Amino acid sequence: MSSGLAFEVFTLFPDAVQAFLRGGLIGKAVDQGLVAVHCTDYREFARDRHRTVDDTPYGGGAGMVMKIGPVVDAVEAVAAARGPMHRVLVTPSAPRFDQRAAERLAKLPRIALLCGRYEGIDDRVREGYVDECLSIGDFVLNGGESAALVIIEAVARLREGVLGNPESIAGESFSVAPTDSGGIRRGPWLEHPHYTRPVSFRGAEVPKVLLSGDHQAIARWRAEEACRRTWAVRPDLRPTPAVGGRPVYLGAVLSTHRRGEDAPRGDHLSRLCEIADLPVALVGRPESAELEAIVPAVCVRDLKALRRQLRRTHGRQPQLVALVGEDEAIPGAIDDPRLLLELLAIRQDDAANEDAPPLVLLIGCGRDLLEKADALYAPLPPGPPQESLELAPSARMIESSQPQTATRVEARVVEALRRLRPLPA
Repeated sequence: MSSGLAFEVFTLFPDAVQAFLRGGLIGKAVDQGLVAVHCTDYREFARDRHRTVDDTPYGGGAGMVMKIGPVVDAVEAVAAARGPMHRVLVTPSAPRFDQRAAERLAKLPRIALLCGRYEGIDDRVREGYVDECLSIGDFVLNGGESAALVIIEAVARLREGVLGNPESIAGESFSVAPTDSGGIRRGPWLEHPHYTRPVSFRGAEVPKVLLSGDHQAIARWRAEEACRRTWAVRPDLRPTPAVGGRPVYLGAVLSTHRRGEDAPRGDHLSRLCEIADLPVALVGRPESAELEAIVPAVCVRDLKALRRQLRRTHGRQPQLVALVGEDEAIPGAIDDPRLLLELLAIRQDDAANEDAPPLVLLIGCGRDLLEKADALYAPLPPGPPQESLELAPSARMIESSQPQTATRVEARVVEALRRLRPLPA
């Protein structure tokens, strides 16, 4: 059993903090001695008979500011009585507290959380008497107590013995684990959907794959759903494609048979490369200054020459995936290839293998070149406009009060993946 974790909370409202600790898993951890939480009232260190801890701000302005004296005296008295501690000022004007910060703090033996009120604490406390400042989000509370409780729970639950099943941490939102129980490569995604009895409730069914007993299929489904949910709600968590050591190129086919809007534009290619952080392979002859300004990793005459060049470079035959839009020429159909790369990495076991062949995502392929690719990534079958192209992420993906709107690209990526021809072994 690991040694206990101690929190020192400095506040004007110690009863509010103590009340939270009387129940739940954190309360049990406190009762078992796994976690200790001590509260210190700033007013006990005020030096006048009215126990004043605030004053008007220098320079004028609305509100009151907490005085430096009671705050520093309180922190120094506790350090002298119970030992040194990592001092954290909880304030909205600070870096964001997240799961990585929680993991870092969970390795410390003693953590002090300084809670402000009114307009905040005299900034000389920030400048000289704390080790770091943290914010739980881009909003303002009446005081830091609620934020301190958030930090206490997020940090304490990572310590050994606090949770009944420590394995549950590995698959949670924001966790980083190399694989899950089914061997599917994971990343810092939001957690996949969960279901329990009954199988059917008012017409809403549990996904059949979860009832199949096929653990590999369940693991793949959960990884894909976690990936899709993350891209729908928090795409900022996925800054790079999950392709492991596999070389990936964005291939622009500059066909001499097409002109104008059908041909990939230099500004579009530049934006795609910047988003996905992929090198470019130009197939054909650049016909504009825009394209000539792009520095390609590979510049070849045709797809046959592209295969030959990449085989020489990487020692393996490349796999070409043609990204096909509604008019079979894609300049703007796929605006961000990272989701496609994520889902391909889940679907193909060799995606995270350093020995996997190079992957080229081809844009600008005309009908004459489609059969020369190893796989076709196409939109829905041709026909009347279908509502599914405009679908927003499903309700189970939405975990935010902010309205969520899917673009045509998001819907196309999810739907088209179901029709992707498997790449040859």
